[in-house]
Amino acid sequence: MDIIKELYQAALHSYEKAYAPYSHFSVGASILADDDKIYSGCNTENISYPCGSCAEQNAIGAMINGGGQKIKCIMILADSKELITPCGACLQRIKEFSTEDTA
Repeated sequence: MDIIKELYQAALHSYEKAYAPYSHFSVGASILADDDKIYSGCNTENISYPCGSCAEQNAIGAMINGGGQKIKCIMILADSKELITPCGACLQRIKEFSTEDTA
């Protein structure tokens, strides 16, 4: 299986596990890290909405916890037919752990 399909499957798996009872906007993210492992995360809301955690944030946390240091490639799936971009905080997080070669 090629890496794009693997990233898609990991992001889809996380997307399906998203906990979004307040926004009803599920998101799943997957990362291919510099250790060549795939890490993923989903958005997780709570009653103090919007103080939940984003899928990108959770995937980056999983990467760091698993031993990865940098993002080689990231895929984000959302509950939208339109192209979306990560929130400002997640854009900064992605930048923090990216290189100029990150896709």
